[in-house]
Amino acid sequence: MNCPNCNVQLPDGTAFCPNCGRRIGTSSQVLRTLQGRYELTKKLGQGGMGSVYLAADRRLSTVRWTVKEMSDAAITSPLERQQAGDAFRQEAELLARLSHPNLPRVTDHFEEDGKNYLVMEFVPGETLLDYCKRNPLPRPINEVLGWAGQLCDVLSYLHNQRPPVIFRDLKPANIILTPEGSLKLVDFGIARLFKPGQNRDTQAYGTMGYSAPEQYGRGQTDARSDIYSLGVLLHQLLTGFDPAAAPFRLPPAIQVNPNVPQGISAALERATNNDPEQRFGSAEELRQALMGSGHLVQRASVSQPQVAASLGIPSPPPPASGTATSTDLARTAFWMGVISAGMMVLAAILVGIGAASGDEDSGLVSIGVLFAFLPMLTGPSSAIVGIVALTRPQTRKTSHGQRDAVVGITAGIATLLLCCVVIVLMPSSDDDDPEGHLLQPVAHIVSS
Repeated sequence: MNCPNCNVQLPDGTAFCPNCGRRIGTSSQVLRTLQGRYELTKKLGQGGMGSVYLAADRRLSTVRWTVKEMSDAAITSPLERQQAGDAFRQEAELLARLSHPNLPRVTDHFEEDGKNYLVMEFVPGETLLDYCKRNPLPRPINEVLGWAGQLCDVLSYLHNQRPPVIFRDLKPANIILTPEGSLKLVDFGIARLFKPGQNRDTQAYGTMGYSAPEQYGRGQTDARSDIYSLGVLLHQLLTGFDPAAAPFRLPPAIQVNPNVPQGISAALERATNNDPEQRFGSAEELRQALMGSGHLVQRASVSQPQVAASLGIPSPPPPASGTATSTDLARTAFWMGVISAGMMVLAAILVGIGAASGDEDSGLVSIGVLFAFLPMLTGPSSAIVGIVALTRPQTRKTSHGQRDAVVGITAGIATLLLCCVVIVLMPSSDDDDPEGHLLQPVAHIVSS
């Protein structure tokens, strides 16, 4: 047996070449080696822009990479060759400067033997397309909304770049679902930088059914084009309707699947409007519309245990379902008001029982008065804090924040009314000295 790198003769079973350090045990699996470093061991897939390989690293033996190669098969003319090369280099430079949890990390790009290569982190898992083939559609609402939150996050990140990055080919085959339940956008082969002032795209790229109408020569693509594709994707996941069967004519989601809430169906209908002006202006607006339907869209997928189990990997229990956020000031008003009202109710009950006994020196009356002193101060305070909270923009933006503030105000007012009830219920020994009468039970406790 000879070393495939330096051709030194080696005994059978040798793991590493003593001359050049080449790993011999895996040599039969190596398709070819690039840059003297990346050993292509497996072909993962092939698309219009080229092939994708799994690669081992000679320098970092425990690390695996994904290597994308631009294929010559689709290049039929010098002009197309130039366009393909430019698109590939754009992808490399584009991804190299991006950093987001839902994007693969690019570490290297180079040209060798007339072909271009891109090296990025290997993302374990499977495409969303393969996952949905094994798990029939429609998918559960919570699972889809968990994915929607992640996709809104990464699209917002891309669209907020300067200049904005438009993905333009959002579809199940271009999304990797990891065992942990997170999503990764892959295949930026047709991604482009939005050029303000340009009336239409120079080339029509995309996948029929998922891509927006303006990607087919009808105008310039922008962030709203990705929103259209995301709306189509979510529609398919929630209904099982094949968008390629009726491009640009999706039926309302609730009509296909009655289990889809009306709010979500309406949000998807707006996101997939053929007129870009009628769609959401940003991925964040779509997220807010989905949240407003009563389902919180969060980055952490609520279906992670299901995903991990389907891939044969154990996973921790799912986190508790989230709730709409409030504000610290509104929560303070809520708890101050609720506790104050509760204490004043208890005080009224104790004083009422003591007064009914006919004994003005009853210990119950004294204890009730003591319980009433603190809420006499905190009750009005909760109403004031609640009013201040309602004037804050942060509170007005959240339904739970507004609710907490209103409860705080209401409870504060109720506390004051209950305080009046306590005073009325107290037994009177001197009608001309109500103040002294109010303090009499307290003096009784202190003296005893």
